[in-house]
Amino acid sequence: MQVSYEWLSEFVDLSGIEPKEIAHKLTMSGLEVEEIEYKKPNFTNIITAKILKIDNHPNADKLHLVTVDTGTVTKQVVCGAQNIKEGQIIPYASVGSKVFSRKTGELFELTPAVIRGVESQGMLCSCDELGLDGMQQEDGIFILNRIYANIPLGEPLEKIMNLSEEIIFHVAPTANRGDQMSVIGIAREVSALFNRKLKFNAKELPPLPKTNDFKVEIIDDETCKYYSIGVFKDIEIKPSPAFMQRRIEACGMRPINNVVDITNYILLEYGTPLHAFDYDKLDKYLCVRYAHEGESIITIDETERKLTRQSVVISKKDTPVCIAGVFGGLNSEIDNNTKNIALEAAHFTSHTNRKSARSVGYRSEASARFERGVDSELVRYAQLRAAELLQKYANAKVEGMVEIGTSSAPNIEITLRNSEIKRILGIDIPQERSVEILENLGFVLLGKNEAAAKFKVPSYRINDVYREIDLIEEVSRIDGYDKITPVLPQIDEGANISFESRTLKKINELFLGSGFDEIVTSSLVGENLYKIFKQKLDEKTSVKVKNPQSEDCTTLRQALMPNLLNVVKYNFDNAQKNFRFFEIGKTYFIKSQKDENNTGVEEQRRICGAIFGSVNNELWRDKTPVDFYTIKGVLESLFAQLNLTKRIVFSSFREEEARKYEFMHPAQSATISLMGKNFTTLGYVGKIHPILKDEMKFNQDLFVFELNLEAILQAISQSTVKYKKLPVFLPVNRDIAFAVNDDVTNETILRAIKKVADKNIFKGAKVFDIYQGEHIEAGKKSMAYRITLQDENQTLTDEVIDKEMTKIRDGLVKSVAGLTLR
Repeated sequence: MQVSYEWLSEFVDLSGIEPKEIAHKLTMSGLEVEEIEYKKPNFTNIITAKILKIDNHPNADKLHLVTVDTGTVTKQVVCGAQNIKEGQIIPYASVGSKVFSRKTGELFELTPAVIRGVESQGMLCSCDELGLDGMQQEDGIFILNRIYANIPLGEPLEKIMNLSEEIIFHVAPTANRGDQMSVIGIAREVSALFNRKLKFNAKELPPLPKTNDFKVEIIDDETCKYYSIGVFKDIEIKPSPAFMQRRIEACGMRPINNVVDITNYILLEYGTPLHAFDYDKLDKYLCVRYAHEGESIITIDETERKLTRQSVVISKKDTPVCIAGVFGGLNSEIDNNTKNIALEAAHFTSHTNRKSARSVGYRSEASARFERGVDSELVRYAQLRAAELLQKYANAKVEGMVEIGTSSAPNIEITLRNSEIKRILGIDIPQERSVEILENLGFVLLGKNEAAAKFKVPSYRINDVYREIDLIEEVSRIDGYDKITPVLPQIDEGANISFESRTLKKINELFLGSGFDEIVTSSLVGENLYKIFKQKLDEKTSVKVKNPQSEDCTTLRQALMPNLLNVVKYNFDNAQKNFRFFEIGKTYFIKSQKDENNTGVEEQRRICGAIFGSVNNELWRDKTPVDFYTIKGVLESLFAQLNLTKRIVFSSFREEEARKYEFMHPAQSATISLMGKNFTTLGYVGKIHPILKDEMKFNQDLFVFELNLEAILQAISQSTVKYKKLPVFLPVNRDIAFAVNDDVTNETILRAIKKVADKNIFKGAKVFDIYQGEHIEAGKKSMAYRITLQDENQTLTDEVIDKEMTKIRDGLVKSVAGLTLR
């Protein structure tokens, strides 16, 4: 945004303050001043003169001999302009004057000239030749007496037009500071920074009468909170006053006519966009609504714009006449024939205006302000300010105003504690200074005591100030960040790696140490990937992508296994026959309805892996292939590292698991469960199904696993490890063998042993032999276990050992049906 020093001076006394100081203070307070531009008139030695006489050029049909009076002398000028008449006051450049050249972009000096045989003693100037863009509404010479009254002859043009050197600040308001998108907003900042009173009170403007001759309506409440139309008649369309044109130009906009310029002037001054409709092109009715499907509008730039359901429009009963808060329509624009206007002042909501502007691919000065949030309470006063200027500069007759909705802002009250200022900033700022700063910024003091003060937030700051910390920020930036002494932060303790991070690192190191390579795959998958690898996607809980870039990226994954199998397939097809992979990643499920605080999506971390090829390096002579126990051993090592071995149970697939995991071999796969207060299924491990193996064209077996990492992390104890001395008394091993039914598992045997064993001396049991065949009954198997006993306080005697072994044998016979000792 651009704003002139002279315009700021209207609202704040800037005497004695250098522009560079203003720019520095504004930048240090958070409103960056990108540039200070010094603008001078693009001409020298131009004076006012009166046209006394116009004669035809003797040697040219389209040229005139114009006699002008400078107040002291008369001069004859050759001129080809068609808009000049006798009696007009115009800018006159004599020989030696400098004017602006549009061709070269530089000033050039006038020299004596003879045009078609007649000497021209200077020239009459147009706005282009004076570098005054937009001051003139017609081609030809700049007619001064159409804008200025009682112009003396021979006066310097810069004096008549008040064209002294202009200082323009180029500022860059942040996205959350809509109040800084106006001259008054920046003036308020300057007022607080230099502790000088702000000369502005919109409430002093006289109110407008109500009118019943026009109806307004807000059909879609989400789009607009307040909407008003002011009706003004017998408008005289003409150039706006010079000061207004100059200020509008200084802010980077182009003057058009008095009505449009007044709306732009208020947009720049108040930060409140207005829009003027030609009253006679309406049907005494306007509404705010979303565009209908298939609607379009031709905007003022004569471009047809297709509207969507996100486009907000101002509409007659059946036709849009404006893209609300963005761009006016050609079918209702102000032109030179306009006599009556309907002036819009509204408070369009930020989020709908932003979407509306994007829906038509256009961003205007108005939408830039609505996106940041306009002052809802100032909107109504902008209408009154416009009425004042229209009556003064367009001879408008006020018919009245009609309005709907509310322009009042929410009441936000915040208590500011002195102790919090000290705690947050680390410096003492007296309460008197804090109150002074906040009052200069427009915050209303509601009361105070020695410890705190209570403030009401002004309507133009409700979008970014609603907590005590926000008030502290305001005090700090205006008082000066440079007053805060830099200190190193106090560190009470060093940085600690969280228990979860240490555990994840331990898991990574275990797999890497076991010869696995870590892979990272995309969270986006397609349904086809699931089908290829015979897995099921739960449609009800799947998170779909609304605008997928391809069929392979339509949903967020619900398992890691499809991606893992895809990587295995790719490596095998590229002649890699011996590898181990693992991945830690997230899966996504819809668990509840989304709301303001919750997306409704549960993210669950999982870990999966695959083993393919030989147990040993492919260069070794031993080509023993991996089997179920290879991958099971890796997982057992993992659970041992995490101290979960005693709670883990491997169990064969039941019928329901075989249906759920169709891609796994039903007889060579196992479910992994976690015992505890709540019995939890962690995942599965095993060989892929032979049918899938054939479809993937593997000539070797592939073993895989997938586990719920979240459940594992929650199960791990965070207790501190305690160390104790090694016992000085040696352990004793005894073997025991028996025949059992073929379906009896290792877990069943261990559970039976632990149930009867003396916990003081029993240290563990391990199976070391399983045999089926000759001398063993059909349907049975022989199992041999090594029992370890140890007393940490004394040497075990044969009597104690035999007694304990007898108790274990009897317990096994009693607990395990069909068990016979050998």
